[in-house]
Amino acid sequence: MLYRALLFVSLCVVVRSDYVTKKFCRDVDPTLCTVHQVTVDPCPHGPRFCSFISGKTYGINVDFTPHFTAEKLHLAISGDHLNQDSYTIIKATKRVCEGLLVCPLEHSVRHNFDLSLAMDIPSPGKFPVQVKLWNEEDESQACCFTFHAKVK
Repeated sequence: MLYRALLFVSLCVVVRSDYVTKKFCRDVDPTLCTVHQVTVDPCPHGPRFCSFISGKTYGINVDFTPHFTAEKLHLAISGDHLNQDSYTIIKATKRVCEGLLVCPLEHSVRHNFDLSLAMDIPSPGKFPVQVKLWNEEDESQACCFTFHAKVK
């Protein structure tokens, strides 16, 4: 019985470790989007930060509800690897509606999407990663959050 309890607790810790602690971006209105949860697979040091091995591909799942409608969406993943509040594009996707999400994006309808990401950052260390999804026709309408990563 003790063995089963320990196994259950271990599995809960492993499953929880994929969730990351997220913060809204400073330059985006947080009332325009509810980010329910973000998971990174694998994320052994979660939820505080995720360790990435340079060049290895990781999966990111974003569960969110936008509070705006959009026909065309853009997505960018950026990193502030110098920790100077200056983000550099890690991955950009122009056609989010072709593959990641079904468009049009509807107001207050919950959505979920998966992406793959390889951290090919020139300088290793711990830094914030920003994920931003925005309306092409009105860039002020956006969902944006950050989480911390460490590249080895």
